[in-house]
Amino acid sequence: MDKCTQVLPFLQDLFDDPAIARKGALVVAGIMKSRSPRLSEIAREMAGKEAANYKAIQRFLEGTDPREVLLRLFREEASFVIGDPTEMPRPQAKKTEYVGTLSDGETKGYWLMLLATPYHGRAIPCGFVDYSSKTINREATSRNQHHFAAFGQVKELLGERPLVLDREFSYLELLENLVTEGVNFVIRLKVGPSFCDREGKPVILSVQKGETRILN
Repeated sequence: MDKCTQVLPFLQDLFDDPAIARKGALVVAGIMKSRSPRLSEIAREMAGKEAANYKAIQRFLEGTDPREVLLRLFREEASFVIGDPTEMPRPQAKKTEYVGTLSDGETKGYWLMLLATPYHGRAIPCGFVDYSSKTINREATSRNQHHFAAFGQVKELLGERPLVLDREFSYLELLENLVTEGVNFVIRLKVGPSFCDREGKPVILSVQKGETRILN
């Protein structure tokens, strides 16, 4: 209950309805205690009976949209937005309809594409999409389309800010889509390819803290 009391003011800033904020505070307290995204583990750590808590979490999610709430956490003063896909293993979820297999082709799980803004060495989430090999096959979509959907959520908020992505996003279809949509972006390259200037001298791809370098 103490953790619930501590997070309640934060939830009241996110939800307009005080009643929903109170219910959300109970769920968030369970998340913080369980340190897990699984509803069953969250329900187990919430005050009261696990079965009733599980149903309460489901009702809470049915009546709210976490994506809209996360957009309120977007920091206007942020100089860039980070995009990062994370594999979420669910090895025991053999019958869960949205769980497919991860990159190794064997482990059960799904991907969570998270968008966040930097804050004192950490990242505050402001948007996400989730997908799996199973949902992609069922919906006749692709991983790329899910990435586009995630970026579309914050396109208006981005403005001139660059979208910072890891090297796995360096595929032509995505780059062309970002250029077409007018989104500024930075993609981290793999270590290996060598770059030279017009005189044929190797270019070292590094910058110091606070330094700006423009290489054509």
